[in-house]
Amino acid sequence: MTTVEATAPTARDERPITRSELREELRHYATKADLAQLEVRMVNMEARLIRWMVAMMFGGMAAAAAIASFVALVLGN
Repeated sequence: MTTVEATAPTARDERPITRSELREELRHYATKADLAQLEVRMVNMEARLIRWMVAMMFGGMAAAAAIASFVALVLGN
């Protein structure tokens, strides 16, 4: 079992937050616009990855067919 220790309030906790400190803290949080922009970027990235995957599958199949035909030509079958 773990025990939870209460921490004593610091000088920062006792005084009210200033407007500039609040702006500084809120600067690190994402807004709805930031999340919407991130969603658009993620959708575009997913589309690019799918295109690359399809291209690599066709390239792999073409390479396998080329190797198989080369082996068949060399072995004389």
